[in-house]
Amino acid sequence: MQRVCSTFTAGFLLLLFCAGSAVHAEQLTQPLYYSPKFLEAKRLTTILEQPEDTIDFARAKLAIDKMVDPTIDVKANLKKIDAMVKQIKALLPAKATSTDKMLAVKKYIYEAGTWNNFQPYHYDFDDPSGTIVSHKLLPNYLASKKGNCVSMPLLLIVLGQRLGIDVTASTAPKHVLVKYTDSDTGQTYNLETTSGANPARDVWYQQTMHVTDQALENRIYLQKLSKQESLAVMATVLAESYYEKQDYEKAMMISDVVLKHNSNAVDTMLMKGSLFYKLLAKHYLNKYPTPNLIPVVERPYFEFLNINNRFWFEKAEKLGWREPTQADEINYLNKVKHDANLLQKQ
Repeated sequence: MQRVCSTFTAGFLLLLFCAGSAVHAEQLTQPLYYSPKFLEAKRLTTILEQPEDTIDFARAKLAIDKMVDPTIDVKANLKKIDAMVKQIKALLPAKATSTDKMLAVKKYIYEAGTWNNFQPYHYDFDDPSGTIVSHKLLPNYLASKKGNCVSMPLLLIVLGQRLGIDVTASTAPKHVLVKYTDSDTGQTYNLETTSGANPARDVWYQQTMHVTDQALENRIYLQKLSKQESLAVMATVLAESYYEKQDYEKAMMISDVVLKHNSNAVDTMLMKGSLFYKLLAKHYLNKYPTPNLIPVVERPYFEFLNINNRFWFEKAEKLGWREPTQADEINYLNKVKHDANLLQKQ
């Protein structure tokens, strides 16, 4: 997450004021990024705009992952998922309830047994923050059995849907969790997949991940997302892959698609803010030590990028997001590692 240095932009805005800017006020406050669409954005839109009753989380996740890594074999991975579901069904009692099914999924994933070759899935301590894009891809998680706070909940959602369980995604700051609704009681629970998919109360996320009361009031965190919104959560990895490749314009377009289908996706808002910074750095900050050196003809575009950089961070803050301190992030990682270690020792 990066914002423009206020000293640099203050000097630039003073320069515009003295010289007289040709950019109108309505242009300065426009938060959109204008760029022609490209194939991946169109394909992603098609995936996200499926009718809710036709959404298959497994197929959608693999289709998105294949856009990140074209070598992914979608059919082969669907067969893996089908085989996993078959093994989970073998663990079920007759007339299994929703709870029975969820317990069987948890057993299959987290407990060593013949069903997983005595190799349960576990947290990836080599990439505890889930910063490596490839580690968020479902096929990599299936192959390595090492996951993070993106791949782990999404696998549970994929398997749960195949078993007829009411599961969707939910989010906390830089984190994905599962919302599970027991069809027999109507009760909805948070399931924390980095800790054995055990139930976790909202207050735990508030305390551990610094979810503010304002964020809850504005419904940006810990909400039970729709299937379409859950697909938008899955799609963020595509924007991240373009960001990692420094293809910032494409990352911007994918982010726009995500926000169109999940307007409260705060992490994507923050990515947009950072993307505008990257474009500023690419075109101006790394080239011109002072604002008066920017060619006059390019100053309106600089101003557009600068204002949008600030716009997206400020929007997230108004909704209740707070930038974590380094101590916050260390404490969170230590907590996740501690819980994952306890799970592995069981």
